[in-house]
Amino acid sequence: MARDRLDSMDRRIMAALQISPRASWEQLASVLGTSQTTVARRAQRLLRAGCLVIVGLPDPLRCGSGRPVLVQLRTTPGSARQVGSQLVKRDDARFVALITGRNDVICELIAPDRQYLTSVLLDEIQVLGGVVETTTETVLRTFKTSYDWSRELLGEEVAALEARLEDGGPAGPGQRPDEVDLRLISALGTDGRRSYADLSAELGLSETSVARRMRALIADGCLCLATLVDPGLLGYEIEIFVRMRVEPSRLETVAAMLAGQPAVRYIAATTGYSDLACEVVLRDTEAFYSFITASLGSLPGVENVETDLELQTLKRGFRPPPQPRLDSLDARPPGPGRPSRRR
Repeated sequence: MARDRLDSMDRRIMAALQISPRASWEQLASVLGTSQTTVARRAQRLLRAGCLVIVGLPDPLRCGSGRPVLVQLRTTPGSARQVGSQLVKRDDARFVALITGRNDVICELIAPDRQYLTSVLLDEIQVLGGVVETTTETVLRTFKTSYDWSRELLGEEVAALEARLEDGGPAGPGQRPDEVDLRLISALGTDGRRSYADLSAELGLSETSVARRMRALIADGCLCLATLVDPGLLGYEIEIFVRMRVEPSRLETVAAMLAGQPAVRYIAATTGYSDLACEVVLRDTEAFYSFITASLGSLPGVENVETDLELQTLKRGFRPPPQPRLDSLDARPPGPGRPSRRR
């Protein structure tokens, strides 16, 4: 397993980059208590091996490209992978996963308007081979989308890293991005750690202007810098998708309580089968049980809960998830945090 080729320092570096994707190697070394050389060598090795990908992700609603819609599909036996693969090819699909439960596939589509959504649901998805039934829920409000669910691996070091985050504060109602902003977001789409000098040369702006625009985009919620990691590499074996029926008067309270939990990666108010949709990353089945009985069981106004286990993520953030190349992980000499192996 790829996870067996990683030691505690590797995992702490990955967790630190989830919290602060653009932190310098020097900053990470200071927080993690090791040398800059060690952090740079290990992080670059992990990036080359495909264990993590650091990218800039646009918020479709704030960038004006459309509203998220969750589509859940029930398929004929043996056709879930094929249906999921076809959905992955769609440019408007931000998230696709194979799941357990009453449905087999879940997909988040970005629909610019009702006419577009009607065409997709009635003329395109319904005719996919193997689709038996679909359930659609429009996302009314997103309360949380985060990529730092592994912060518990760092303990007290989290506070030091959060002080180095690139954003300037919580998302606000800023202006819609202009053409230059959208070019900047696109430029970060394949490498969220591109230097200001590199971005400056591509966009024809000063480095100061690039930095200012990036901070504004992040603060306004138009851009999210994300470190994408397979949870299994960091010891998190369970990913679940939760749908809840909640008393309307308690909906925002429940959403806020869940959003405050690091394990919750995503939570949104939806219209349709559920009132809240939530995605959670957990260590194991014991943590799964505890989340259902303690975390969800104690929430006020929750009338019904349905959970699906995510079997495989096919697409996240408009892109396939990281695919570690196991052979590359072995090409590293022992260093601090990794004992040498004696034969």
